[in-house]
Amino acid sequence: MYGKTESGIGMAPIVDNSGYLYSKPVGSPWYKNRSNIYIAANQTGCVWTIGLATTYTGLCLSNPLGSGKNLSILGVSHQEVVAPTGIAAVYLAGAYHATAVVHSVPSTILRSCIGPNAAASVAKADTGATLPVAPSIMLNLTAGHTSGALSTSASPAFIPIDGLITVEPGGFIIIANFTIGVAVGQQGAIIWEEIDI
Repeated sequence: MYGKTESGIGMAPIVDNSGYLYSKPVGSPWYKNRSNIYIAANQTGCVWTIGLATTYTGLCLSNPLGSGKNLSILGVSHQEVVAPTGIAAVYLAGAYHATAVVHSVPSTILRSCIGPNAAASVAKADTGATLPVAPSIMLNLTAGHTSGALSTSASPAFIPIDGLITVEPGGFIIIANFTIGVAVGQQGAIIWEEIDI
């Protein structure tokens, strides 16, 4: 395959030492799978559980046993909506257990392809849940900051994960808050693709 420059000059293809063609993707890498991509988010700020307790409020995404799908995590976002009273940091945490998450306060799941088709996700999202086991920290979403004010640092509100984390059936992830002091009002979102096992 040959290409042309903006001025119309033909160019030979560029290949690596193995003969593979170098290419540049055009458009979104997620477009062709958009009907299998879902989003769950807190619609209002809620008081999040501090630490890794099994009685949890915040945003939990779980994959039921027997779902037949893996949840490939594409991204996570987080923001404070009420200033913390102590040093605060936010993490992504997760675990697997053969006992299901108890869904106390379900969250709305939306397809990333906004249109007339209803979401048909196998996953469960909750703003309140009882976890079967305390999760373990997987990665930091924000750096800790001092108390008494909303964060003014340039830390991103959206963290691309790009499928590096997979939630298999029986697994769950949460956005975990660590605050010295009173729990704070926060919002979060998780974006994932559902892939047949």
